[in-house]
Amino acid sequence: MEPATTEQRKLSRSWGSGRWLTQSEPLDRTIGNLHIQTVQIVLAAIKRQRIPEGARMPSTRAIAESLGISRNTAKRAVEILVEQGVLASRNRSGTYLASSAHPEFAEDTSDDSDDIVEWPRRFTLKLNSESELPTIRPTYASFLYGQFDASIFPIGRWRECERSALSVSEIQNWGKDVVDEDDSLLIEQLRSEVLPRHGILARPENILITLGGQQGRYLVSQLFGGAETISGIEHPGMPDMAKMLDLSRTRVRPLALDEDGVILGEQMRGCNTVFLTCGHQCPTTAVMSHERRAALLDQAHRDDFIVVEDTFETEIFAEGKYPPAMKSLPGSERVIHIASLSKLIAPGLRIGYVIAHPSVIAKMRALRRLIHRHPPGNNQRALAIFIERGYYRAFLRRAQAVMSERQDAMATALRRHFPGADWRHCDGASTFWMKVPDGVGSRALAASAAARGVLVEPGGRYFHKEDGRDDWVRLSVSSIVASRIEDGIRRFAEAHRDCVSRL
Repeated sequence: MEPATTEQRKLSRSWGSGRWLTQSEPLDRTIGNLHIQTVQIVLAAIKRQRIPEGARMPSTRAIAESLGISRNTAKRAVEILVEQGVLASRNRSGTYLASSAHPEFAEDTSDDSDDIVEWPRRFTLKLNSESELPTIRPTYASFLYGQFDASIFPIGRWRECERSALSVSEIQNWGKDVVDEDDSLLIEQLRSEVLPRHGILARPENILITLGGQQGRYLVSQLFGGAETISGIEHPGMPDMAKMLDLSRTRVRPLALDEDGVILGEQMRGCNTVFLTCGHQCPTTAVMSHERRAALLDQAHRDDFIVVEDTFETEIFAEGKYPPAMKSLPGSERVIHIASLSKLIAPGLRIGYVIAHPSVIAKMRALRRLIHRHPPGNNQRALAIFIERGYYRAFLRRAQAVMSERQDAMATALRRHFPGADWRHCDGASTFWMKVPDGVGSRALAASAAARGVLVEPGGRYFHKEDGRDDWVRLSVSSIVASRIEDGIRRFAEAHRDCVSRL
């Protein structure tokens, strides 16, 4: 260690006196964890003042008096810093700043330009790195789909389940390396509490847990796509599904819809796999009838294709009002069932599942293992406990009531402010699919609405290759309280009138 300079010795004496503590930001006593906040104050001071190695730490009594905390809290903070290697404790001498508190950083010689390596030329996949969704920002009314709604999230019950999942015995269960296995309790809760709502009976070997429904779609597209295959997708339909199929090199065939969903018959012949959102269809919200589902399974058998059933927004149907899943019907051996357990609860949780024949699940599990083995075990166990204690069922009942109120408010507002407009919505869906009146483009309308604090989603991206369509918008009530819907749609209608005046 090099000899300390005069300036460093002054800093060391000042550090030991603890005067720097009085210059720190005050502790936030409303959030608790005062020992953690104390640790952060010390780390910030080290970084800001560049205290020399070996400088003596103020006593825990001085820290406690300066910050207005108990001495035990100060001791806990110092112990954490010693454990991290920031401070070093010397027997009968005190605590000092350790050498590891000042890591040396190499000079940044990186060059982000494309002149050294022509990275774009070397990419083998065509992907748009820019998000196609509207930027989420503070606003008056957001009609964007899939945003977290803290007003209906059962915070207390979820935290209870997280605490249970963090017990010593539970950590021993999910903390070990299980390679590619899923949480056994979550599998059992799916079989007993979730799947029966959709009429599905499944064995453990029929189930794979995924990182949301999105990963299930990707795994299926990779297993069943390929240069020699034809994959049918709804038109309009889920844009990410189309992009996943493009990556698989399959030939994509757009499938036309009517008011009951995808049209059966000639357009499906020759397909190897068809990807469908039978209820609610994305984005039109159409619910395929039981009769058409049965007819679809008959055609799949005759024409030898696989059906991928994506259960988009089926959780908030009142129990008994939703047609049984295709995977529950006779002759559904050709059906692969994809669902999400987190979209309604909290999209950031990222837990979904796939139900399929054991041979399909085995291949999907092998492919998933190459990517990341399995979804985080702690999240799986917390969700399993949440379902086991009945909280999931109670949450669905509450969400159904809240969403029903919001759907009614949206329908009323659209009738009032867009009289005669062509919009579509089926019971139980949180979204509305509206054709923009008077020839106004959806992108221009969304921009005009955003200027008034209202966020809506242009519908062009739901059409295959976007085929020039700019006449639909998608409106969702998934994260807006009912009392704001009326005024939000009123502002949206004002934005529409402004666009019409500029035509």
